[in-house]
Amino acid sequence: MCVEPNGVPPLRTAEARGPADRIPPDELTALGPVSYGWVAVPAAGMPAPVVIICHERYGVVQHTVELTEKFAAAGFIAVAPDFYADIDLSGEHERLPDIGDAAALRHIDATISYVRGLDAYDSGAPIAVIGICRTGSYGILASAERDDIAAVVMLYGGAQPREYDVGELRQKPYAELINAGTAPVLGIWGEKDHTMSVEHVRRVRDQLEDARRSYEFVMYPDLPHGWLNDSMPGRFRAAQARETFELIVSWLGSTMSADPAQGVSWRFTSTIAGDYDFASNTRQH
Repeated sequence: MCVEPNGVPPLRTAEARGPADRIPPDELTALGPVSYGWVAVPAAGMPAPVVIICHERYGVVQHTVELTEKFAAAGFIAVAPDFYADIDLSGEHERLPDIGDAAALRHIDATISYVRGLDAYDSGAPIAVIGICRTGSYGILASAERDDIAAVVMLYGGAQPREYDVGELRQKPYAELINAGTAPVLGIWGEKDHTMSVEHVRRVRDQLEDARRSYEFVMYPDLPHGWLNDSMPGRFRAAQARETFELIVSWLGSTMSADPAQGVSWRFTSTIAGDYDFASNTRQH
C-alpha cells in the first residue's frame, strides 16, 4: 500500500501506453475466472520454486513483465498477478485505486492455484511472495492467511503508516497479520525513500522480532523510492538495482531450501547519514 504525492500519470489507452501505463487483462494470461497475470517459466522446464511478484501502484506494466522474466531466467516459476483485473477502471482516475486485503488475497490464491497446474510445478515446491511499493505488505498478508508461503520479500513497501489503518481495506490489524505468519522476511529499503522513514522500517522490524519471525533487512544509503525500476530515470540506480536483484535471488535460494524448524534469525544492515532527516526526502520521477 504505497502512498505517494500527486504526479501520478492518468490512465491511458493501450495505443498511447507508456512505460508506467497498465497492461490490460486481455494481454495477460488468465489465472482464474477474474484473475489475470504475466507468467514466465524457466527455459529448462524443470520443476522450480515459485515467486509471486506483486506489482507497483501502476499495475502490471512493462517493468513488471521484465522483472518477472528476470526471475524466470534465474530459475523460478514467476507470476505477476494483476490486482486490478476485476476492478472497473473505465472512469477518470488521477491514480489507480487502493486494493483491499480480501481482493489481494483472492488474486494470490488464484495465482497459486494456477501455478499448481503447470507442468513445471513440482508438488510441494516452495512459494515466495514479493511485494513492491504499494503491495509491499502482500507477502505478510499471504503468510498470515496461508500455510504454504515459504518466504516473503518487502521491496521498498509495507512499512508506511497507513499499513496500520484498520477499516474497509484492511480488517485485521497489521501487527496481527505479522504475528500470524511464520515465513522469513527479506526487507529492502532506501535511505532517501520519501514514502517511509527509517523509523517506519524499524517499527516493522520490532514487530517481526516480537513475533519471533526470521528477517533480514537492508537499508541502502542514498537510494530513493523505486530504484529498481529502470523505466523511471530519476529513480533508477543501475548498480544498486543489479545488487538488489542478486540479493533477492540469493536470499530466496537459501531461505526456500532451509529447514523451517531452524532457529529464528535477525539481521539488520543499515547505513544512513548521521544527520538523517526524513522530511528532506523528495519524490524522484
